[in-house]
Amino acid sequence: MTMQGHHAGVKAQCYYTAFGLTLASDFRFDALAEIAPPANGADLSVLRSRGIVRASHAGDPFFEISPDRQYLHWRTVGAFLIRDPATVLVDPHEGVSDHLVSQAFLGLVFSLVLERHGILSLHAGAVEVGGKALVFLGDKGAGKSTTTGALVARGHALVTDDLVAVAGAAEADAPPLVQPGFPSMKLWPDSIAALGLPDQDDDRLVHPTISKRQKRMATSMAQVPVPLGALFQLRRTREAAAPVARRLAPHIALQAVLRFTFMARYGETRLGPSHLALHMRRCGGIVARVPVYDLEIPEDMSRLPELAQVVENAIDRNR
Repeated sequence: MTMQGHHAGVKAQCYYTAFGLTLASDFRFDALAEIAPPANGADLSVLRSRGIVRASHAGDPFFEISPDRQYLHWRTVGAFLIRDPATVLVDPHEGVSDHLVSQAFLGLVFSLVLERHGILSLHAGAVEVGGKALVFLGDKGAGKSTTTGALVARGHALVTDDLVAVAGAAEADAPPLVQPGFPSMKLWPDSIAALGLPDQDDDRLVHPTISKRQKRMATSMAQVPVPLGALFQLRRTREAAAPVARRLAPHIALQAVLRFTFMARYGETRLGPSHLALHMRRCGGIVARVPVYDLEIPEDMSRLPELAQVVENAIDRNR
């Protein structure tokens, strides 16, 4: 089989916008709202292809990332090849739905696309509070989506969930801007219950083997890029009696931002030395201009309204 693959001859019928890019896709992505075909064409084509999947892979998932080409493979999904910033080839395994393709594409794959378009990608969620984007960083299970949902429940606009795209992070003469994602979130059943979200006909399991759901949020959604206002590193702990936000010193804040970039998940050096230098400037630029907090969170989800209030108070103190 060849790594190049070939387009399977399916005309792109679906058009979307996400993270500041327009997409023409051979796949239907149920998390995204379809738009009319862009007059000037799409920024990115997502094409159904054959011949990309290799005969064997060293692990699952498997990534082979170089400055010019990025190959990613999941046993339960298929292979993705980013051959240039404007083209992603996708070779799904037999019987794999467009929904499962979208789960991989709208995460790690899209983060690489964004990096190749000059946009920093963070593994985080974001809401708009007072005209500023508040970004929630954390390990798996730390409560990123739940905290984001708690702020949305208080009437703040959702900016994005799971993947935060920050443009202009290395520029000194303008604030970093968080690009709007799409109006759905990935939530566990206990988070859905704690947030009081109703069952909806378009709820989808993220994957058939886990209970996390993709829920379209019936709330306001940011429509334009939002200036970055603050970042919160989440720490869920049994010892926390109440949620507490403490501002981090710059050198600790930089470590937190670097740790929760998508680049950290597939290797900061994989896209080459020049990209690594730019990556460091972007992360340093954020820390130099935006406060970063350690946010200690109790495991008790009945404290979510209090958690949201602590976040709002932290921002009010730094205005």
